[in-house]
Amino acid sequence: MIPEGLEWASAEQILEDVASVGFNFIRMGYAIEMIDQIYDRGGEDVPIEVALIQALGYSNGTRVTNAIVAKNPGWTKETKRFEVWSDIASVALSKGIFIHPDVHVGKSQWCCSHTDGNAWFEDITFNTTYWRRGLSYVAGWAKNHPNVVSMSLRNELRESWNDTGLYYDWQTLVGNMTAGCDAIHEANPDLLITWSGMQYDEDLSALTTRKNILTAPCYRCTAIVDAYRRDPVYFDLDSYPWADKVVWELHLYSSSEDVDTGTCPIIEAGLYRNGFNALGIDPPAACNVTNDCPPAQRITPVVLTEFGHNQSYTLYNATLLNCLQDYTKKYGVSWAMWSLAGSYRIRSGVQGLEDTWGLTNYDWNGWHFPEGLENYWKPWAAAMHVTTMS
Repeated sequence: MIPEGLEWASAEQILEDVASVGFNFIRMGYAIEMIDQIYDRGGEDVPIEVALIQALGYSNGTRVTNAIVAKNPGWTKETKRFEVWSDIASVALSKGIFIHPDVHVGKSQWCCSHTDGNAWFEDITFNTTYWRRGLSYVAGWAKNHPNVVSMSLRNELRESWNDTGLYYDWQTLVGNMTAGCDAIHEANPDLLITWSGMQYDEDLSALTTRKNILTAPCYRCTAIVDAYRRDPVYFDLDSYPWADKVVWELHLYSSSEDVDTGTCPIIEAGLYRNGFNALGIDPPAACNVTNDCPPAQRITPVVLTEFGHNQSYTLYNATLLNCLQDYTKKYGVSWAMWSLAGSYRIRSGVQGLEDTWGLTNYDWNGWHFPEGLENYWKPWAAAMHVTTMS
């Protein structure tokens, strides 16, 4: 909830580094708990020192707070979390970078798994009332920042494996996501809203093709036993006041449980089937193999908001990564890679954890794989001819 890296480098320096790659967009992850705590405190946000001590313990929390204040002298230990957000957004604006608030979890923790309590609506720590309240709060915050033009509904929805008796299906997705869109749009009608799909945000097929959401297939969905005896239900995006604010978003990793990422033709067919058909592009050749590429029923923006790989020489022969690079260039698809952070204050209970998938090194004073940054990521970003704030 306090962005990573600020104890190692100033917000100014981190964002300068981001801009130097050619990136113009940052997903700023947060937990709904961040807003819950504000309401619990009668509308007052939490000072960064208090937040860090709660997360890291007294010794490490005070040490990290002091380091953050030393690197960012405009802040004190009493600076509030959303004040940090606002300052980051202002610096990002000066660098031509858009900030995209991206809610990952209800309770602050590492995301994502089937058992973390944040997987699906009304999971153990996914209270939908608090979720909508949090979306509304962040949408209101965004009004003061011209480079915050979009925000997410939820990161990587997935089946919960907790004993909760939840219905994991398209109908539940649509009911909750439309309510989330209402919350954002009522608070800030100017914002674009990124809508994620099923199974770790891999699948939007029932929505882009306007299938009957009672019977449309999806991986591990809860069966609606009497679905064929009910009147069909179709999701009509155009019937909502925020229809032209919705942007579909998809993720894809080689670790996918159900999507074949072994060859570029099959990857392209899967991307088309799972939501990129909404761009209005032609079905790729391998659709003749998969036989599962119906066209979209409405042209709608689609972005690839997460994928990633170890930052090493293995970038160059990573099948999925290279296929995605070709795909985004071919169709002009906007994308965001995972991730910037080369280290985390705390992740899955481990403090000071290194992440070799992050672009930065552990100390945030250079790149984890400088050659890859120069020869892989910079050329890819340049090929996209990105828009910047001016």
